[in-house]
Order: sequence, then C-alpha cells, then structure tokens
Amino acid sequence: MKFINRFGRSVGVLSDHIIGWLLLISVLLNIAQVFTRYVMNAPLSWTEEVVRYSTVWLTFVGAAAASLYGDHMDMNLFLDVKSPRFQAFHQAFLQLVIFGFCVLIIVQGVKFCLLNGMQTAPTTGIRMVYVYSSMAIGGVFLAIVTIFKFFLALWPEKFVGDAE
Repeated sequence: MKFINRFGRSVGVLSDHIIGWLLLISVLLNIAQVFTRYVMNAPLSWTEEVVRYSTVWLTFVGAAAASLYGDHMDMNLFLDVKSPRFQAFHQAFLQLVIFGFCVLIIVQGVKFCLLNGMQTAPTTGIRMVYVYSSMAIGGVFLAIVTIFKFFLALWPEKFVGDAE
C-alpha cells in the first residue's frame, strides 16, 4: 500500500510540476507574440502553434493533478447518504468508471500516434506524434492517480499519516 500511495501521489505531483512549466512557457510565448506583433510589427510565426500544443499537453497531463487534488468538477448526488461504507464503495465505483475512461483515452491516444504521428505541424515542423502522445501519457498519469484514489476510497486507514 505504501508503494501505491507514494507512486500515485508522485505521479500527481509530477503532472502538477509539468503543467506549471507548460503554463509558464505558454504565458511567456504569448507575451513574446504580443510584443513582436504590436511593438516590433514583426510577429513570430511559430508561437501560436507552440502555445496551442502546450495547451493540449496542459489539458491531458493536468487531469491527473486535478484528480489528485480533487479539483475536478463532480456531482454530489449521494452526498447526503451518511453511511461511510456506502460513501467508500461509491467513491471506489467512481474511480473504476474513471479508470475505464483512462483506458479509452490511452487506446485512442496510441491510435492517433500510430495513424497520424508522422505528420508535421505546418509552422514549426514538429512531428504530431509529440502532440498526440499527450493523450496517452496523460491517460496513463490519470490512470495511476485513479488507482491510488480507488485504494484510498476503500482503505483510507492505510493512507492516514502518510505524507501528502
């Protein structure tokens, strides 16, 4: 259980750091684009494309961090049910549904990589496999965090006292 705890939390924290850096890069590139377009009157042609692909990575990798910290939107239909056992099984069931969605994301991400990965982006020439792999990698990150949260829902006492 300690391995699952450490590994699940580590992947969530890693994805948090990755999206932090990607957000910083996106902001800096946006500032550079605005500066070169309106001040220097000579816009950079590649920044918009890199920001777009960075946003794709932010979305898929950021899902793991959002899930770990409980920042995803949810519906609390059964929140009024006071039974701790019901709540534990309900949370575990939700994690199983999310895990199924993760498998779908991973399979489709790998499919996109195999079918379209050799294409290149029009402005930067980046191979699209690097963009499409965000789906598979983000899906794997989310699946790992989901497995951690599944065990956390069923056996919270095993994770109490461990470092956040």
